Amino acid sequence: MKVTKIILSRCDSPFKFRFHSSHAIRHQSESIIVILKFNNGISGCGESAPRIYVTGESSATVVQIIQHYFAKILFDTEVNSVKDIEGILHALEEECFYKNITAYNSALGAIDVALLDAFGKSQGKVLHEFLYPIVKQSISWSLSIPLLPLAKIKEFYYKYKLLEYESVKVLLSEGESDNIKRVHLIRSLFGDRVKIRIEANGKWSVEQALSHIEGLKRFNISGVEQPVAAGDIEGLQEIRRRTGIPVIVDESLCNLSDAKKLIEAKACDIINIKISKCGGLLKSKEIRDFAESKNIPCQVGAHVGETDILDKAGRYFAMTTRNLFCFEGFSYLLFEDSKEEDFRKRSSGKDTSLNSGLGVDLAKQKLKLLCSIEADQ
Repeated sequence: MKVTKIILSRCDSPFKFRFHSSHAIRHQSESIIVILKFNNGISGCGESAPRIYVTGESSATVVQIIQHYFAKILFDTEVNSVKDIEGILHALEEECFYKNITAYNSALGAIDVALLDAFGKSQGKVLHEFLYPIVKQSISWSLSIPLLPLAKIKEFYYKYKLLEYESVKVLLSEGESDNIKRVHLIRSLFGDRVKIRIEANGKWSVEQALSHIEGLKRFNISGVEQPVAAGDIEGLQEIRRRTGIPVIVDESLCNLSDAKKLIEAKACDIINIKISKCGGLLKSKEIRDFAESKNIPCQVGAHVGETDILDKAGRYFAMTTRNLFCFEGFSYLLFEDSKEEDFRKRSSGKDTSLNSGLGVDLAKQKLKLLCSIEADQ
């Protein structure tokens, strides 16, 4: 089977409420949706959730890379096996190296998911079969709590308290006293039934991180995510050594080379794999397998505003991950048309094995066409 057409669309569906982190205030999705159409009538869909502060990509650069650099390679190759997909992804990376393009992971990830989706449909296989056998029907879910005023945190809690999750991630600012009040409230609301970890998005210095952690230890913190800037390996090492709190890396880790460097330097206890930032499912699998060989757990993360495409890809990945720490799969709840009862169906795993490929209904996505590329162009 060969790609005959590439359709690039933008999804900017609005959120129910603004999601405030130390990086940005988001009020809608900002994903690029890729549809690959093949000569046998099958199509596959993928999604890029670009973050300039993680992989250096924007929506515009993702579209440009796929349109001007990836398209020709996709049109010139056949897809008849997972090995073929691996070869295509390697050729796309080689093209980026040749053109001196260093920021491409999210664009590559969208192609990876779309190719696997289409190939799964052609073989009548569910996508997870290309990753690993399912090892977890019951996933450890985690809910992220954005930077909200205390009154809004209470509203957030009462709205979602009946959903099933085992842990929460609290996004924090640089204001230590405000952060202590925020975590204190969250612990009092959620009680001891959930684990609480904190997230700094790389905005603290080492001394700020040490001071914050010391002030928050009394709330039984189970981990700190990206306390210092992405490249500060020595800072991560020092925080691990001086606090004894598990360190989770996110912005620091976008590929297998990053994982090897961080793990071998003993700079982290847990790694956060996001399908989009790590270049897709197959590259995420390489990272996961290496981490497992070193007894390092994996948090399967999600960028804010991911659509059903990355949500389901992430769930399949989590379900096939033996060293799973938790899965951050609540992005769906942000959208205005989401319903809590639909999420309960998702969290039970009842909608993950009904179709071949990825099993996503694109008719439910609100897409705006950006461009369409034909094979003969």
